[in-house]
Amino acid sequence: SKLYSDDDEEEEEENDDSYPKDLYATLGLRKEDSPTSVEIKKAYHRFALKLHPDKNPSKDASKQFQTLQKVYAVLSDEKKRKAYDETGRVDEMDSEEFNDLYEYYRTMYKKVTEEDILQVTKEYLGSEEEARDLKACYVKFEGDMTKVFEWQMCSDIEFDSHRFAELIDGYIFSENLERYPKYEEYLKKHVRGKKAPVDPLTNRVSKKKLKSSGNGKENGEIGGGMGDLQALILAKNKSRVGAADDLFARLEEKYGGGGKKKEKSTPTKVKSGKVSKKK
Repeated sequence: SKLYSDDDEEEEEENDDSYPKDLYATLGLRKEDSPTSVEIKKAYHRFALKLHPDKNPSKDASKQFQTLQKVYAVLSDEKKRKAYDETGRVDEMDSEEFNDLYEYYRTMYKKVTEEDILQVTKEYLGSEEEARDLKACYVKFEGDMTKVFEWQMCSDIEFDSHRFAELIDGYIFSENLERYPKYEEYLKKHVRGKKAPVDPLTNRVSKKKLKSSGNGKENGEIGGGMGDLQALILAKNKSRVGAADDLFARLEEKYGGGGKKKEKSTPTKVKSGKVSKKK
């Protein structure tokens, strides 16, 4: 079989350093067959004997043989072959150069841990930078808060709906930003009549820590145990009680007659099948 197709020959004339489009075909193999390293080596030896300049009468025999060696250098290297299989591209950097560069990178930049991410989150939330980013997203997406939350770094609609609404309303008032219809829809759905979360900045970070920490887990591992599950259930129950209290308070204010608070009903007890109030 030919080492080059006609198209490959035209491309090679323009760039002597390029690789054939299909490295496997160069060795008479097919990628979909997942050839083993032994099969690749055998194929290389077969073509090396055939294309060696001493036996190949072609005028570009030397270039063909060099290309064969380059192809084999990629397919015989586990890391390079994997990269080629996944991307269809050939990385010119050899393994030693790559390792040297990676080690240099590690000396310059420490590995990012989960604690690092939490720290950046704490510093960003509530900052002037966050406020500027929020304004830019609001204007860019014309009040579409779904997209704003998708783009705004560290944002969480559970904690930030009311906080973001206050910031944006402030910008609308002080800088005459347009109040977009989509923003009004967002306010009706997520802000107006909804209870604002308590201390959203601190509680959000604490919740993230709770989700990412597990009983008996090593630092940096993601996991969870019964303690996490219990804490989440208790938190949800507490949130529901708070929401119910807020609802009853608003109903009493509206229908309770002059805003007077109703006296708490005394608990009842059951005795001998009869229901009576405690005295």
